[in-house]
This record gives sequence, C-alpha cells and structure tokens, in this order.
Amino acid sequence: MSAQLFLEERDANGNFSKAYYDRYDHDTLIRSSSAEIEKQGRAIGTNGFTGAEIVEVSADDQSRRGQYYAARRGSSRVVRLLQVLINVFLPTGYPDSVKPDYIDYQIYDSIQAFASSISMLLGNRAVLTSVGVGDKDATSTSALFITVIQETIGRLATITFAWRFGSTLEQECKKFRFSADLVVNAGIVCDCLSPYFPGNRSVKIFFLCCSGILKSICGVMANGSKAALTQHFTNSQKGSIADVAAKDSSQETVISLLGMLAGTVLIPYINTNKETWTMLIILITIHLLANYRAVSSVVMETLNRQRTNIVFAQLMDSMSPGMMESDFVNQPPVLPSLILTPRHVSRQERVLEQDGVLRWGSRGAVMGTGTVGTFSSVRQILPLGMSIQDLLSIFGNGSAGYVLWYETSRLRGRRTKHVTVRVALIERSSDDSTTSDQAYYARDYSGTSTPPPYGQVDTRELRAWVHALYLARHVRAMHNGTGESNSITTARENVIRTLHLVDGLFGPSGRIAEALAIRGWDLTRGGTMIVSWSVPRLQVRDSVSAEWHDDKATSDHVN
Repeated sequence: MSAQLFLEERDANGNFSKAYYDRYDHDTLIRSSSAEIEKQGRAIGTNGFTGAEIVEVSADDQSRRGQYYAARRGSSRVVRLLQVLINVFLPTGYPDSVKPDYIDYQIYDSIQAFASSISMLLGNRAVLTSVGVGDKDATSTSALFITVIQETIGRLATITFAWRFGSTLEQECKKFRFSADLVVNAGIVCDCLSPYFPGNRSVKIFFLCCSGILKSICGVMANGSKAALTQHFTNSQKGSIADVAAKDSSQETVISLLGMLAGTVLIPYINTNKETWTMLIILITIHLLANYRAVSSVVMETLNRQRTNIVFAQLMDSMSPGMMESDFVNQPPVLPSLILTPRHVSRQERVLEQDGVLRWGSRGAVMGTGTVGTFSSVRQILPLGMSIQDLLSIFGNGSAGYVLWYETSRLRGRRTKHVTVRVALIERSSDDSTTSDQAYYARDYSGTSTPPPYGQVDTRELRAWVHALYLARHVRAMHNGTGESNSITTARENVIRTLHLVDGLFGPSGRIAEALAIRGWDLTRGGTMIVSWSVPRLQVRDSVSAEWHDDKATSDHVN
C-alpha cells in the first residue's frame, strides 16, 4: 500500500508559507519530524518560494525517498519586500477582499494626497506669517486670538454643512469627494493671500476665517464620501469594511509623511512670491487631476439620479421609436442586454453634474429639473381646477408610493421650454401594506395576488425618478412638435401616459428590476441612492382618527 499526503499552508493573502508532508509506504508511516517541517517552512519563506508541487516518488526508488517536493523559486528580495508592503498597507485578502476598481482609485488617491501635503505646507507657512511669526511687534496673544476665531468659525461651518448636506453625501459620493479637494485648495489659496495685508488686521482675519470655513466643509465632504466609497470597495463576502478603512488610513499616513518630508526639502528654496504661486499652481493642478482620475475610476453599482438618467435614457433609445407613446403593459420583458452595465455607465458619468438635472443620457440635452420634497411643493403647481383627490387617484390613491406634477417655463435665451417636475413620496408602514410594490402591481396589472419574483425590492423611489425623466422628455417633445397647451386635460394625459410606461417597465410585464440585477446593479440600497432619507414622506389615511382629533385639539389649546 502506498499513499502520500501533502499540505500547503498559505496566509490570508494567499502567499505560500509552509508545507506538511506525510508518506505511507508499505504500511509504514514516514513522517517529517516537527523540526524538519519547521525548517522546511522557514526555508520556503526566506528563499522566496511562492508555491510547491508534489513530485511522484516510486516506492522502489530508495535514492529518491528523501525528495518530498519541488518548489518554484519566487522573485527577488525586492518582490518579497513589495509583498510585505502589500500585507501591511492593503486589506487582508487582497485582491479578493475588495472590488476591482479599488487599486486604480488608491493609486491616484495617493498621488493627490502627496501633492496636497506639500501645498498644505505652503499654506501653513503663510498662516504663520499672518499671525506674526517673524514680526517683532506681534504678540502671542494676538496670534492666539486669530487662531481661536478661525477655529470657531470653522467648527460652526462643520456643524452647519453636516446638518444641511450630510444625508446626500452617500448618493453623490464621487461628486462630493472631488468637490472636497476643490474646496480645500480654495482654502489654501486664502491662506496664501492672508500675508499680503499685514497692516489690515480685518482683511487678514477675513481670509483666515474663509480658509477655516472651506477646510471644515472639506472635512465633512471628504469623510462622508470616503465612508461611502469604503463601503463600495469592500467585498461583502470576503472583505471587512473596518479593515479596508484602517488600511486606507495607514496609506494616507505614509503618503502624508512622505509629502511633508519632500516639502521640508523643497520649501526652503521657495522664497519669492512668484516661486510660491508657481509651485502652488503646479501642486493644485496635480492634486485636482489625480483626484479627478481617482473618482472617475470608481465603478458604483448603485443607481443615483445621474446614473438613472443614463441607464433609462439608453434603454428607451434602444427600444422602438414609438415606445414613449405606448403603455408598455403588453410588451415583452426588457432584455438585460439593453441595459448598460455599471462599468459602461461610469465611463459616461459626469463627476460634477448639476443636482436634480433631468438629462437625457450622459451627453444629451437637459430635459428639465426634478425635485423631491414636500407635498406642499407639488400642490403649489397643481392647476386651480384640480383637487388633491384627483391627483391621488392618478397614482392609485397613494399606492404607487409617490405623486408628482410638472410645470413648464421658458428660460432666457432658449427656444424650448424647461420642465420642472416636483415629486412627493408617500411612506408605507410595512411591505404588505397597500403601497407595496407587490400589492400595487398585483392589483393593477397582473390580475393576480401572486407577487413578482423581485417583489421584495422597493423600487418606488427609482420609479418616481424614472417617471420624472420620461415625463420631462415627453413634455419637451410635445412642446417642440405641436405646441402643447397647458390645459388640465393635456397635463393629466401626459402624467398618466408616462405613468403607464413606467409601470409597464417595473411591473411583472417589463421585469426591469430583474434585468437591472442581472446587469450588476444593486437595487437593495437603491432607495437611499435616489432620494436622501431627509426628504419628508406623506402618509395617506382613509379617515381621520379620533386620536388625531384629540392631539390636534390639545395642540390648538396649547397654542
């Protein structure tokens, strides 16, 4: 009887570390001693062996009994050092623990962090000059007073900006990540301008306060968008979001340290104003270009407003020309091949897209703007002869999960009219309430109580934005072609026609949610990407409860 067992031990990153070999020959166990196993393991580790393969040993060939395995020699010491750096600075299990776009982003992010560290030193030197370093007439109390004012204004700006825009950082993380660097560079420019007003203390404090505000806003945008990007980069099956964030912090620490060391060597040779501003412009240019390439390389798998515009405009352009005039209810399911993948969309995505714009595709014309807000904003643009009940009846008495209406206006210098669509969301208490996707489509379209296979995915916010896009496109086409009137009947027909189109896409007939998932889009978090959770939700009640009457009476009495 002859058998052999070979065990390979690898670390978390998949690198070969040790080998264990057992051999059964003629019913006799031949096992490497513990010391020999450890010796072999150390030899493999120190000599750079990256793998091993078993060599067949004949039982009769006694001269080859000691040959347990043959290993391939790895690369040189430089490569082994590189492997150590990978283990230290990249997430455990790299590359399987992160998304494919992680390394491209980190390369450009390191370049921009290096340039930013040097430009920050130039700004810090200018601030020290402004507060009186090198001036015999300046006092430490005066410098402290200026610093306190700058810090106070900056922290108030942090609180205000986080309160106002904190809920939108995740859905627009690429835009805010790049905007953060635009803002911080503006702050550095303010720092460098402050020494030019030595005799005017008010102007000097103004520039320093502006710098504090800008840098504080940058901190909020950078931290919030980085958290969203870290969540995106982490492989949910094999990676750890905490490990990815920790390794990113280690990378930033090293790059910042190298930038400060390079700046320490370089800055003493930059003395004149011309040299300072020339170097600052070069560093800011490198910083912004590298950061733009970094955020452009990110391939997001969630649908925000801009990516929804690109995907659904391309989908409609790929279908028949008359699809906008049909209700799509009796059409076949959407083919997944007609939907762009996240990588294709990332190549068309604008980093600094206008918020709320309804653009037909990535390079297409702007159809209008969409806003998601309160029901009062929708009610303000309703025609005089249209009641709230009429509006709700169009959307299944609130079961669609949203209501919307539109108005048109002519922008200065443009022939075509601009369409403004206002959306209000309707909250639902549970998945089996009357406003769920399952109940809405099962009742209105499928004719059965059996929910669609993707019924657990909440698509109402995505549907609302797609409806706004198609409505704006349809109204623009009507204006350009026939000069559509602004009557209630015409506006109502436009809303209903595009609603049928959207319902056909997202209902059991179109199966668009299933097709999106096949193409790699993550719809489980889609709601938070389209609309922030700070947007009010409307609750529709069939009748006013007695409890509400009691609360209202109490409130009126108190007031």
